[in-house]
Formats: sequence, structure tokens, C-alpha cells
Amino acid sequence: VVRGELIAGDGGVRFAALRRLRWGTPILTERPLLLLEPDLDRYLRAADADPRFAELAEALGDSSRLAAYVAFRQLHERKQKEFLGLWREDLEASDPVAKAIHEANRKGIEAFLEDHPQFRQSIYWNHVILVSSIFGRFGQVNSDGSKAIYSICSHIRHSCKPNAAWFTLRKGFPQGKRMLHVISLDGIQRREEITVSHVEEPVLLQPRLRRSLHLVKVLGTPCPCDRCRANDEEADERIRYLFAKLSATLAVQPPTDSSTATAQECLRELDQLLPFSMQTKAKAKVLLATSLGELSQRAAWQQDNRPANIVLWTGLDPESQEQRLKDSKRLYETAGKDFEYLLGQDALPILERMESGYAPVQDQHKMLTKYRDKAEAAEAVLESEGAGIPFEHKPQSYEPNLPRPGMPPTWEELFKRTK
Repeated sequence: VVRGELIAGDGGVRFAALRRLRWGTPILTERPLLLLEPDLDRYLRAADADPRFAELAEALGDSSRLAAYVAFRQLHERKQKEFLGLWREDLEASDPVAKAIHEANRKGIEAFLEDHPQFRQSIYWNHVILVSSIFGRFGQVNSDGSKAIYSICSHIRHSCKPNAAWFTLRKGFPQGKRMLHVISLDGIQRREEITVSHVEEPVLLQPRLRRSLHLVKVLGTPCPCDRCRANDEEADERIRYLFAKLSATLAVQPPTDSSTATAQECLRELDQLLPFSMQTKAKAKVLLATSLGELSQRAAWQQDNRPANIVLWTGLDPESQEQRLKDSKRLYETAGKDFEYLLGQDALPILERMESGYAPVQDQHKMLTKYRDKAEAAEAVLESEGAGIPFEHKPQSYEPNLPRPGMPPTWEELFKRTK
């Protein structure tokens, strides 16, 4: 299923949503049109390879161009036409980066053939130039070091406030298969452009000037995204301040109600300034959930040691207890989804480590929910049965020795039975 389409316009080709997409929605799964593995000798010095390619690569001093050409020749004729079709006739006129890449490849090959005229008839050099230019302009480097060309993913543009993220499947067939998910907290509107980040996450946290210098090296041009055009220095400074404050707050030991509340406020404001899933925020959510769990355990210890003369670290009221469990559960669940959408299969070890903290919270939350449902059902029964009874004959909540159905679990039930 592909929930977007490529649209050609004055600014080039963009990938837009076909309908409104919510956070976490899979947008597409795409296999590469052509994949170039990191081991280039596989293409040039294989047993069934043309021996001229190894000689040409040594003379050219660049194995990547010839390896890409050999991989291209291994495609079916229909796939070759689709691959070459990525270089549209008007591409160089509308894309200065593509024009510069093609010009550099053309001049490099022409200079080589002038120095080595004996190789002029060896292969079709125009295809070498074109294939190298397509890889230079549209090539995507995967986490395993391979370089791939995709029919759709190669056209998805960069944004410093991306609304989608992709990952490459490490296992399975075919190699280089890529998945794209929505990571914008507000979702993606119909016809809105779908964008991803082409740089590492720490770059997105830098001020615009530093970010732009890095992006020029990656993209070849200044970043045209809305966040960079806005040039909101105050927001960039606020983001740095909030991450510093969040880090300091989560480092408070032992955690307190005040420190966890401050951390939650920082995360809420960061979600407004950077409204998309991030590994940095997901890690902070896990640490905050752990701190809330520690507070709950301390509250249980305080309840068991009420007669002792101790300092109370946190509130013992049932409302605070239940809110901490709800917050912990929500933080664990959203962090797990963040890691899943951003890392794919690489998130499995992280999710397994998170399970040790999430499982007790989930069990405790289920227990509270069960008791609350029973209490609400019991109250509904009492109200219905007592509808026709005069008020003076109805059971009063302050009367002693009356059964109180649906009471919440004791601290012992909540924190010791789940061990």
C-alpha cells in the first residue's frame, strides 16, 4: 500500500499524502530499484565478471562508478529503462545540484578517455556518466553501508521538521527494503508534502546557522524547509534550554514529585517546538517513566512504614498513585512506538530492555482499572436499588461496618503481588 504520490512542480518532484494520515500510519514499503552493496569487488572481480572492468577500475582510480554501471547492467531491460527515467530531460534545467553532478561526471570521464584512449570503445561511457549521476543525485545510503536507488523514496525531500521517517530492513528479502511511517504528532494532512530528515538527529537540535552549514554539505544547497526559512532564533535557543533542563531534571536522585513534574512540562513544550517523534525525546520518556515507577515504589514503602518517623518523599493519596501509573504507562508506550517508527528492526533490543520496566506498570494499571470498574458498577447498582427508598432509610457513606464494594487495591496487593 502506498499512501502518497509523486507530484511534479516548479520546485521539482515532491511526495504528497493522498489522504489525512495519523501519527504512526505506515505510508509505504518499497524495495530498491537498484542496490549497490559495500563490497565493490563483488561486481568487478567476480568469477563471471568481465575482466576488463577490473582493469578499467584500476586505471580510472574509482571503483564506485564502474561497480554502479555493472550493477545497472545486471537489471532487466524494463528496470534499466525505469532507472534511466529518473534522469528527466528537464532535470538539469530545474535542479542545479543535478546539473553540477552530471557535469563533474562528464568532465571526469572525458579527461580519463583523453589520457587512456585505448579504453574509449570498451564500454558505453554515456551510460557510465548517467548511472553515476543518478547515484550521486538520488542515491540513499542505508545503515549497512549499501547505496540504493528507489523509485519513490529517492524523491522524498529533507525537512528539519520532518513529518515522516524511514528505516531499512536488515533482514528479509529483498535486501534494502525500506519502510516509511508518519512521525508528526499532528499527523499529515491530505496533499501535504511528506518529508524526512536526511541528517542525523543531533543536527536537527542545532541552531539554524550550524544546521545550515551541515546541510549544505549533505544536500548541496541551503535547506529550503519551513523551519529554516522561518529562522526563529528564539525557538532554537528555547529548544537547547529545554533539553538542558530536561537532562538536569532527569538526573535528580532520588526523583521527586517536583522533578518529574518539571520533566513532563519540558517534554510537553518540546513536543510543541519539535512536533515529531525523536530518539532523544523517547529516551527521556523512558527515564521519566522509570523515575515515576521509583516514586510509586517509595510510596508503597512509606505506607508500610507509617508508624516510623520518616520523611515523606511523595503523596500517598490514591489519585496521585493512579496518575503516576497512567503517566508511566503512557510514557513507556509512546517511547516504544517512537523507537519502532524511527529504528525498525534495530529497536528490538531497546524494546526488550524496556519490557522489564513496562510489564509491572501494566499489571498494576490493569489491577487499578479492574477495581475502579467494580466500584463504578457497585455504585450504579446501589443507586438503582435505592431509587425508590426514602432518604432516611438509605445506607449512608459514613455509617460504620457497612460493606464497601469495589475498594481500590491495598499497597500490598498492588506492589507485592506483581513481583
